[in-house]
Amino acid sequence: MKRNSKEWKEKRAEFLKEKTCAWCGSSENLCLHNPQAVSSSPGRIRSEIYGIAYEQFREIYRQKYQKFELIPTGKHRHKSHPNWHKAATVHRAEPDHSDLEEQYKEVLIKDVQEGNFKKLYNEWLEENRIKELIEEEIEKAREECESLENVVVLCRRCHFASLKGMDLCPVCRKKYKSLRYETCFDCLPVGRKKEILERQVELETEGYVSESGDDIKNEKS
Repeated sequence: MKRNSKEWKEKRAEFLKEKTCAWCGSSENLCLHNPQAVSSSPGRIRSEIYGIAYEQFREIYRQKYQKFELIPTGKHRHKSHPNWHKAATVHRAEPDHSDLEEQYKEVLIKDVQEGNFKKLYNEWLEENRIKELIEEEIEKAREECESLENVVVLCRRCHFASLKGMDLCPVCRKKYKSLRYETCFDCLPVGRKKEILERQVELETEGYVSESGDDIKNEKS
């Protein structure tokens, strides 16, 4: 069902009857918001399935056609110094050598199908009906979208905020905030506001934030 078709417009209008914005309660300029719209788009579905298929075939190719050898890198790590470092590194304190772990890297020494990876990969895609699977998943996503099962009714203002990764502050129900934060800056306790503003002054002095100070407010709220 095309979005500009008469059938879709009638279905949309019927669905919106007597509804209000799920966030702010407004009954004006309502629209349909599908939180899964991006992840269920044909492009995203193709990308994800092809990505998984590639990784699967890459491992099949590795096991079937390639041979690797483990070569020591000359680095190790241990309890007192958990990062990889050269074995010749001189430590300030006597290191704990228990559970010493040597580092190795894999080096390809044989590939019996060198130059044929793309050909074999395309054959594997066809044998496993990956293209058909993608079309099936796209059709499922389209049907789910048309069913309006996961749709949320939002006003135009709230919908625009959702597209920017924001939602309505649950305290004041007026201002929008990043999804990462619990409330907007204005709804924070007085003590918390003071702490953030003092930190803002410190960082502005050091040249870390913009003149508006929005970066700090968002970071700490």
